Amino acid sequence: MPVAPDRFRAILARDACTNAAPIFDPLSARIADMTGWEVCKLSGSFGKFANLAVPDGVPLANASDLVDLCWRIKRVCDAPLIVDADDGGGNALTVARTVRELEMAGAAAIEIEDNLVPAAFGRAERRHALMLSEEEQVGKLEAAVAARHRPETVIVARTSALSELPRSEALRRIAAYSRSGAEALMFPELPGGAADLPEIAAVTTLPLFVLGLPSDTFRDRALIAASRLRIRFLPHIPYRMAVQAITAALDHLAQGGDLEGLGERQAPEGLLRKVDRTAETERWQGRFLRSPTP
Repeated sequence: MPVAPDRFRAILARDACTNAAPIFDPLSARIADMTGWEVCKLSGSFGKFANLAVPDGVPLANASDLVDLCWRIKRVCDAPLIVDADDGGGNALTVARTVRELEMAGAAAIEIEDNLVPAAFGRAERRHALMLSEEEQVGKLEAAVAARHRPETVIVARTSALSELPRSEALRRIAAYSRSGAEALMFPELPGGAADLPEIAAVTTLPLFVLGLPSDTFRDRALIAASRLRIRFLPHIPYRMAVQAITAALDHLAQGGDLEGLGERQAPEGLLRKVDRTAETERWQGRFLRSPTP
């Protein structure tokens, strides 16, 4: 089987758009892999929520936290992993280090965004409103490309320019990012919806990644082909459902609720053993464990 970065490039080469599983920790990544998703996406914000219980709106996490999380995800998930690396850790030099370490941790694609994280709550109207200069971001993307040890790793230029800047300036940025050596563009939102896609495609030849594309657009094969739309990121519904379920279960138990009332809402034993790969471990035990077990 090809390694994950090679598999991801094969997916990008298709004349089609692929959904990416919205994962946030090793458990969700394992389940996505087990249920047949071809690509997984680790969101910067939901990765912080799930693994550190910190908000995304101020800088309370660092690149080392992300690299550690990627190591743990790739230990249990063979599907190619797209990693949202936020601003890459700071300037162009820290971006280079972040890229190299995420590569070693198994990332198939690495997003570098053109925003700064606000230093404190209330310093920006929106989380992504503080835009870097075009010149600085191009330098960061060029550093990310140069830092790769494996040419298979895809550097993704993530931009909020369409939402934060005048349209002409945003399109100029998109064209500049396309010349940086990055091999895909990611848009966390399209202010004009699907109507933005042809305008974007007119200033770049790179494949596009989009968050939250409506289902009817996702099924429009002609538009997907014309705009080179390749990856669709989905809302983080699994994380939100997990938080709701955990909160409800613990609240029920804290209030003295009976255990029997939660029986049908729990994963059955067979599913748990499939997720934790009990059968696989038993096969390895049978093949390689020579000493007698107690």
